[in-house]
Amino acid sequence: MSLSAMRDWCVRSARGGALMGLAMALGLGGAQAAAGPVPDYGHDFVVIGDPGNRAVNQEEGPWFYPPYAPEGFSAGQVNYRYRMARTEVTVGQWLEFVNAYAPYYEGFANALEFTGDWIIFDNSTGQYRAFAGSENFATNMGWRYAARYCNWLHNGKSLDQPAFENGAYDTSTFGRNPDGTFTDQPAHHADAKFWIPTLDEWIKGMHWDPAKNDGEGGYWRYPHSSDEAPVPGAPGLGDTNTGLWQGYDVGSYPHAASPWGLLDGSGGESEWLESFYGDPLGRFVDGSSWLGGAFHDEVDRFSNSSPWYGAAGLRLAGVIPGPYSGAALVTGLLMVSHRRRR
Repeated sequence: MSLSAMRDWCVRSARGGALMGLAMALGLGGAQAAAGPVPDYGHDFVVIGDPGNRAVNQEEGPWFYPPYAPEGFSAGQVNYRYRMARTEVTVGQWLEFVNAYAPYYEGFANALEFTGDWIIFDNSTGQYRAFAGSENFATNMGWRYAARYCNWLHNGKSLDQPAFENGAYDTSTFGRNPDGTFTDQPAHHADAKFWIPTLDEWIKGMHWDPAKNDGEGGYWRYPHSSDEAPVPGAPGLGDTNTGLWQGYDVGSYPHAASPWGLLDGSGGESEWLESFYGDPLGRFVDGSSWLGGAFHDEVDRFSNSSPWYGAAGLRLAGVIPGPYSGAALVTGLLMVSHRRRR
């Protein structure tokens, strides 16, 4: 599909001049069990099972079908088991990474792609710090630094520069062609322990419910296991902080969970995805944020942004440790069982 044709069925999103991507997401790579234990580094992971689930159908996601999307588009089907973090990377978790990578960072000190909205360089200490009270908020960053974060975790949080530059993604590929497209490695290494989720992985984790439709399975319209839009409001009053222009700690809406137990699919930060269409002008972004974009909560809506722009946050995807008997599997089964009883 040509770029001009792609633009015919893309519209501008409100945030950052991003493109509303109604294009084919490439489900690249697959997840395998790791040879041994994989540290969680403070992230609460949930196993996404039911391999071989079907894709979103036209009734569930009309924007994934012509005339809105190209013929042959498919989204949501994943043929392997994998893990996703229950919540997004927090300001505190990102701050640790920012200070670890700072000796090698050569950009503007407070660039949003590196620090996000809630972290600033403190000249008095020579280190970065978070704004007080924001430590457990979801944070935003650029796609390329999200990739470096995955590399860093893959390499055991080593402070040597190579640990940031390869492991899940080879940052030596990060660049730009004369025509404006990017040379960045399209998908994570096959042996990566942590990575940025693909569109298929994200949609499945947020919307697919094996117990829906009397056990036949189906996709909920919204990422809190409902076909009705989440209600914006403070914790205890609403289901999400999307559009409130007020940050809250991750996991502040525990009742608004995906069928697998993932939280904050709506609100917090919009989330970077690994997927793109064709020659990349950017990477896909899904979900709404505390700044707005509530229509992105719908199963068949997402956007597109340049990898250097601090447009979104990160929810980690990861390999399932093996041998595997972890509590995350039990949690996933309990969530599905709960849905089935309802």
